[in-house]
Amino acid sequence: MSLSKLESLPNEILIDIMEKYINGVDLLRAFSFQLNQRFDLLITRCQRLRFDFIQCHKDDFRFCMGLLPAYIDKIEELSISEQDTPGQVYAFLSFFPSFALFKHLRRLYFHFNDENLDWNSVENALYSLPETTIDTLSIKGSIKENRYILGNIIAHIFGLKSLKRFSLLSDFDRMYWNNIAKISSNIEHLTISGINCKFQDLQYIFQCASRLKYLDIEIAGRGVSFLNEKEKRPKKNIVVMLTLRTLVLYFADNSLVTMDMLTEYLNSMPILKYLEIKAHSELLDANAWKMFLEISLPSLTHFTLRTTSSRVEEIGLHNMLSSFQSSYWVSKQNFNLMITEHERWNYVGFGIGETKYHFRHEFDWPMIRCWTAPNRTINNDLLIRKEWEYDLRRKTKFLFQVTADTMTVWLDEAAFEEPYWRTLETCTEP
Repeated sequence: MSLSKLESLPNEILIDIMEKYINGVDLLRAFSFQLNQRFDLLITRCQRLRFDFIQCHKDDFRFCMGLLPAYIDKIEELSISEQDTPGQVYAFLSFFPSFALFKHLRRLYFHFNDENLDWNSVENALYSLPETTIDTLSIKGSIKENRYILGNIIAHIFGLKSLKRFSLLSDFDRMYWNNIAKISSNIEHLTISGINCKFQDLQYIFQCASRLKYLDIEIAGRGVSFLNEKEKRPKKNIVVMLTLRTLVLYFADNSLVTMDMLTEYLNSMPILKYLEIKAHSELLDANAWKMFLEISLPSLTHFTLRTTSSRVEEIGLHNMLSSFQSSYWVSKQNFNLMITEHERWNYVGFGIGETKYHFRHEFDWPMIRCWTAPNRTINNDLLIRKEWEYDLRRKTKFLFQVTADTMTVWLDEAAFEEPYWRTLETCTEP
């Protein structure tokens, strides 16, 4: 049987493949003006294109910049980054200073370092977003000189009426979250990392984004913004989150948030289904969690309490595991404690070069060992769907299929950064 060739497919199928599955960079580089008039015509007939310039070769980037104006009204997705390509953002904004030029832009991944470009061009580009109909936005920025301005821009972005998914990864320690409290946001999926957010600031986020369905956020520890100031309960009433189904909270090791403070917020989430807590020692009391979960969160089906071996040194790792081995925890399928030990990386700062591995905190470092409790005769489902930053893009690293007896994992080696892949190879050696 002869192998099918791409050229043998009907035009309708080829157009569908081009629109849904092929990066516009590859499309133009492989087919545009390559003496194949049929493919040139098919590209012009496409109505939806996406261009991912992350780690794009300089020659390919320049080639696309010359052709992009012809397709500007068909681009639905853009990914621009300084990662391994310093100067890319500056060059792109030199050609296209406003995102409003892309009339059908829906998804934008914008990753920059303010030391490598003209900040005014970034500011103008971000302030042009209200002129678009964007629904998915990922911003990853290393900020040194313009932190106050970026804080104002972030507050502005929360007010975009079309925006449904927002991922924000940065490195500045002074964000005035009360500035967004009076903004009515339509955001449904929100991820915030690296930006100072105190526990009491959650009330401002809830007031602003009351339609949230998914929230993944880092809660700052003590001493980040106001030295020696202890966490306080919010003075205002906590907004009831009627649509929130998935919550992922990270607490710094030195956090002062107590179980009572946390449960006050959790009680305002009546339909919460997935809960993951990356906890410090104050939140590792098995009996306190049992008492709370017996009377609260009736819709909760998945609960993962995560910590690291270094955070339970005083309690003792085995004491911690045994406390979650009671009959209550054994009977609660998909309610689990996970303790992990991680390889420490020589990681300093937040430069674009460092963020290529997407390390937000110690839980993201390569894992050495893992302990779970309680022990059951059936498999635990420890997976909570992650939707932060890169995962919003259509680049899949792995797929899982879990049955009663086995878990099958499909891996895409090309989608892994080298350190992850080396770690995986080490773990799977016989």
